[in-house]
Amino acid sequence: MEMLLEPEGDVLAEHRASYLYRVLAVIFLVLPGLFFAFAATQAREGREIVAGLAAALIGLGTLAFAQQNKSRVVVRADGVERWGLRGKLWARRWADLPELRYRLLKVRVYHVIPAGTYYYLTFRDTAGKKRHLPGNLKAMDVLAERVVEHHTTAHFAAARKRLDDGEEVRFGKAFRLDKDNISTRKLFGGYKPCPLEEIERVTVDSGVLKVRRKNKTFAFATAMVGAVPNVFLLLRLLDSLVSNRQPLTERAASVA
Repeated sequence: MEMLLEPEGDVLAEHRASYLYRVLAVIFLVLPGLFFAFAATQAREGREIVAGLAAALIGLGTLAFAQQNKSRVVVRADGVERWGLRGKLWARRWADLPELRYRLLKVRVYHVIPAGTYYYLTFRDTAGKKRHLPGNLKAMDVLAERVVEHHTTAHFAAARKRLDDGEEVRFGKAFRLDKDNISTRKLFGGYKPCPLEEIERVTVDSGVLKVRRKNKTFAFATAMVGAVPNVFLLLRLLDSLVSNRQPLTERAASVA
C-alpha cells in the first residue's frame, strides 16, 4: 500500500475550537458534579454512590474541557491537519484526499428565528478512510471556504485532463461528466445525458444543486449538495467546459 505523506507546506491558517462545548461541559458536567460532591458530604447513607457519581461527572467534564482546549485544525498550502487531546490525530495532503463532502445546516426556531449554522466537512483519503473536521471551530465559514478552495484547486487540473483525454469523471452516484455531456441517475437505474451546450445554468441554493436545461420548465437534475462528493469540483469543471466562457453556475452567498 502506498505510503501517505503528511503535509509540509506553509501554515495558512489555524482554527481552534470555540468556547461553546467548554461552557456546556462546565454547566452540564462539572457543576452537577460539584453539587453531588457537596451532597456526598451531607449524606448519611449511600455516600459512596453519590461521591462516585460526583467524581465521574467532574472527571468527564474536565476531560471534555481539556479535549476542547487541544482541538484545532491547521490548514497548510499542501494539506490539512487535525489536532486533539492526543496530539496530531491525522494529517493528509490535498492530493491524498480524493473525496470531499460538504454539507451546511442552518438551524431556525419555528423556521424563522436563526439559531446557528453548522458545517460538516468530511474527506475520504486514498486508503479509503473517512476523515472529518469538527464543526465547532472558530470561523467555520472561513475554514470551509479555505478547505473547499484548496481541495478543488488541487484536483482540478487532473480532472480536467481526464475530460480532455475523453475519459469520464464521476461524482458519486449522482453525476457523471465528460467533455460533451453531464449525466444524472435515472429514478429506476441507468443515467440520462444532457449535452453541455444545452445547459442554461446551474444553481446552488438552500443546499440543493439544480442543473437547468434550455427551454425546459423543470430542472434536468436536482441533488442535495451533501450527497454529491466533490460538488465544488463539479461546478468548476462545468464552468471551464462551457463554450461561450460565460459564468454557468450561480451560487448563493453561502451554500446552505
